[in-house]
Amino acid sequence: MEQHKNDEENNLTKFDTRTKPEWNSLEEAFESHAGLSFEKQLIFGDLIGSEAWQLDLGRGSIVFGELEFPIQVIGSLSFNTSSWMWGWANTQSGIPEKLLVQSKQLQELGTLKNIEELIEGHFNVEEHFEHKIGMLACGIFASKSYYCANYGQGTLVVTIDDERIPEIDVAKIEKVLTCFPQLIRGITVHHKNAFANYIIDRGFKLHNSENKIEGLKNKKILSAEFDTSDRLISLNGNL
Repeated sequence: MEQHKNDEENNLTKFDTRTKPEWNSLEEAFESHAGLSFEKQLIFGDLIGSEAWQLDLGRGSIVFGELEFPIQVIGSLSFNTSSWMWGWANTQSGIPEKLLVQSKQLQELGTLKNIEELIEGHFNVEEHFEHKIGMLACGIFASKSYYCANYGQGTLVVTIDDERIPEIDVAKIEKVLTCFPQLIRGITVHHKNAFANYIIDRGFKLHNSENKIEGLKNKKILSAEFDTSDRLISLNGNL
């Protein structure tokens, strides 16, 4: 019994506190924020349910039924041309300057880090790009959520902050087991990097081996295994 206890304690000492690596590309920025932003989006989806959206740029808000939330306009995706336009570059739409603060800050980050996609106002993109930008912006600005408002010919991406949107319950570490597989099924992302960043954001200590990442929190351990291409093979935990 004593030996088992010592082995268990020794096993916990291999974990250490990590900080997320600095990002220097659009893809790295997305990997850094995808997990936590996706979980925020699930929470927001539960809050608004199936209510249709209405936008009021004059008031700087988006409305779902009885719920009205303040927004920042990040940018928009055109379905017709498969192209992205940042909010700061969309001078024809008359978007109020107060709603473009975050969009312009992303442009400034692009200039600072020499990231072309953050500097160029309008460019062609791949499928699901709007969600990548939404998750990235939501994470960088620590917003409560993001939303992709489909208006038929395209999608407007906004971030949302409001105290009525529930916080992530970081004590419920089992949510990682369901949330992360949903994320990687829905969008292309580097599995191993995104997983590590996600559990760091959720307050886990980490231990890495060649094809495995383990996370420790409240004496509970999550274990993720990856193939040689860093794609998730299995995810489980002793919860």
